[in-house]
Amino acid sequence: MRDVAELAGVALTTVSRAFSDPGKLAPETLRRIESASANLNYTVNLNARSLRRRSSDAVLVLLPDIANPFFSLVLKGIEEAARESGRVLLVGDTGSDATLGDSYAGQLEARTVDALILLDGRLPFRPGSPARARLLRSPVVAVSERVAEAGVPYVGIDNVAAARDVAHLLADLGHRRVAHIGGPAGNSLTQEREIGFSAGACERALWLGGMVTGDFSIRSGRDTAAVILSWPDRPTAVFAANDEMAFGAIHAFKAAGLRVPEDMSVVGFDDIAFSEIHDPALTTVRQPRRAMGRTAMAVAAAQIEGTPLPASTVILAHELVLRASAGQAPSAANAKRKRVAFERAPF
Repeated sequence: MRDVAELAGVALTTVSRAFSDPGKLAPETLRRIESASANLNYTVNLNARSLRRRSSDAVLVLLPDIANPFFSLVLKGIEEAARESGRVLLVGDTGSDATLGDSYAGQLEARTVDALILLDGRLPFRPGSPARARLLRSPVVAVSERVAEAGVPYVGIDNVAAARDVAHLLADLGHRRVAHIGGPAGNSLTQEREIGFSAGACERALWLGGMVTGDFSIRSGRDTAAVILSWPDRPTAVFAANDEMAFGAIHAFKAAGLRVPEDMSVVGFDDIAFSEIHDPALTTVRQPRRAMGRTAMAVAAAQIEGTPLPASTVILAHELVLRASAGQAPSAANAKRKRVAFERAPF
């Protein structure tokens, strides 16, 4: 570090500040230090710095399925903000296994990580246990899905309002019979999106023919769509609680001879990368996933550093993205012809 200071023409303490709190330095000073560091191939010894500060400079993120494409941009946002603050990111895939979640969370008490960011809606350790109480005194943030514990900061969108917007969109497109494919029972996202869609349907006098339960997977979207197809009064539009179930539903509808959106409109939720290139391109609710990740890291950093939180609950704006999978409701006569054709066709 002394060599970097000499080459950059600054004090040793200025070099130290450049790596610990770069925002306090003038841009030109920071540029000279970065250039000198690059010329000398100098890197910060994070372990030594952490020991001096009694901090690990690491943040742990727990998620239920690392293969789920929804989490990619959230993790990217967290990692970017962590790196900018001189921290590293660790990721634990719990597979919705409470035992694994508890094991990972033990790193917070062992001080091998400084904060815990939750993407699975589950706060580790048994309610009322000493381990849970100690965890709640540590930096913890919930992203996307709330946890059932007061006092844990939350970063996400207003899922109720977003799902209500979907119902209003379908009403504006002329649909009068709709259905909902929800996520797993007991999941907070499932509940919030169901509440919002039901409220929106009621407000616009839509007939909500029924709700079927999936598990956020493509397969469950296909299976639940088959159930909807068996109803005597089929809807003309379906809202799925995530994009993957919407993909599965579209596949089932097309396999049954229906056109999407001419015969059946489908709307998803999340706007994962595949939504734009799917056939047809999916109308969906876009969550600002990268911004959610960056905001969650900012909240975690504030907790770590003991500074005031931006807010205990941060609600970011969602967006309804209109694409080809949702269209005008078919006319009554056309819908009747399609129903007769479907009943005559081999399934």
